[in-house]
Amino acid sequence: MELPDTAVTLKEFTAQIKSFITNECEKGDNHLTHKNCGGGIQIGFANLYYLAEDGSLNPGFDGHGIGPTRVPYCEKCDPPDGSKYTYAERVPILKES
Repeated sequence: MELPDTAVTLKEFTAQIKSFITNECEKGDNHLTHKNCGGGIQIGFANLYYLAEDGSLNPGFDGHGIGPTRVPYCEKCDPPDGSKYTYAERVPILKES
């Protein structure tokens, strides 16, 4: 799954995750595989941060923003590279009013 390049709302981010699983994955023998390449679907993490008014990421009261969320990825065509799909990858989230 491609992480968003620009800030999205939490609802939009959740919808992107669900869309990836629904449209790009298929259930195999007790596991999900990617329809395009047949690679196994793994679960990584991205750390979510609210976007502040000045365009910076709001670290929140504990310095970790909103916190980590589970993100699916294909281990064959989109493997982690040391920061992607780990706590190091930060995703900006727009606050909904």
